[in-house]
Amino acid sequence: ALLNVLEQHSAAYGLGINYNKTKVIIVDREHDNHREIKSIGRCEVVQSFVYLGSLIDNSGSCENEIRRRIQQARVAMTKLTKIWRDHNITRATK
Repeated sequence: ALLNVLEQHSAAYGLGINYNKTKVIIVDREHDNHREIKSIGRCEVVQSFVYLGSLIDNSGSCENEIRRRIQQARVAMTKLTKIWRDHNITRATK
């Protein structure tokens, strides 16, 4: 029903929905959604996805996003270890 409303309003402005790229996520903070929903209409239902660089998941929590960002920072700092330890590079350059 909600997808039909979205389609109608989009069509009113001459816009279409690319269902190959459209994903649906069901946010379930109480974890009472016991049944597995594979798709809604022509859209795939996913557990999580990255949108504009941020992880969105179906728990409604930001814990996984924080863990992911910390891991990205750890990887970036590890890649810079050679530079930090190189005595031929001045502190000003570092």
